[in-house]
Amino acid sequence: MRKFSLVIADEKESNKSALKTLLKEHENFEAIALAFDWSEAISIVNTMQADVLFINHNLLPDLDALETLAQECPDYTQIVYLGESEAEAIYAFEHDFADYLLFPCDKSRFSKCIKKLSSRLNNTKQLPFENIQSLINQLNTTNQTLIVKDSGRIKLIDCNDIVWVGGAGNYVELYLVNEERPTLHRETLSAMETKLADLGFIRIHRSVIVRKKCIAELKPTDSGDYQVTLRNGHQLSLSRRYKSSMTGII
Repeated sequence: MRKFSLVIADEKESNKSALKTLLKEHENFEAIALAFDWSEAISIVNTMQADVLFINHNLLPDLDALETLAQECPDYTQIVYLGESEAEAIYAFEHDFADYLLFPCDKSRFSKCIKKLSSRLNNTKQLPFENIQSLINQLNTTNQTLIVKDSGRIKLIDCNDIVWVGGAGNYVELYLVNEERPTLHRETLSAMETKLADLGFIRIHRSVIVRKKCIAELKPTDSGDYQVTLRNGHQLSLSRRYKSSMTGII
């Protein structure tokens, strides 16, 4: 069964929790991120290439934002508009959103929404990324190249350019040489640790792996942990649990 990725954008924690509870009965839809404002939602949808965006009207500054939302979200992303009155439904359908939900809603209405989304998504043409995947695989002739889908582009990253990696659920943030902002990549930290082990990466924290030769300084803290300073000046933490990774140094 094909799985679809989903982003929830809502300022109310209660609404986010309600949506995640409703989604538990629909295993082919996975919530991969939460957004706290509408511009962030657009950024996340593009970066993660989400199939679906659930967005609440309470995040939108005005109705003109709906036009921006429709234009800046990828064509393949299905938008479900969450509102508080039936009168708002017209705005959703004027912009060809997949559905409008009077929220909170019951399981029956939510299931109809999921059915509609499934129908739309299963009839959607393959993304450009999927169509050229075989070509990318041909380019990936070495295990030192990482293929990353980032903000509407495919990037081929030389693993030798990675300084450290931070875990974020089913995603990791790649911190590269000469780049200030991290690159988001859909892979677990454990999988990345295995992939990069032969390149001198070590685990220093449950959510961090780092290239050992990039470490410039270790400084003990009162808690028994260590402050790690990298050659680029960035500071990380080495927890006591992973001190063995520094055998021969501390």
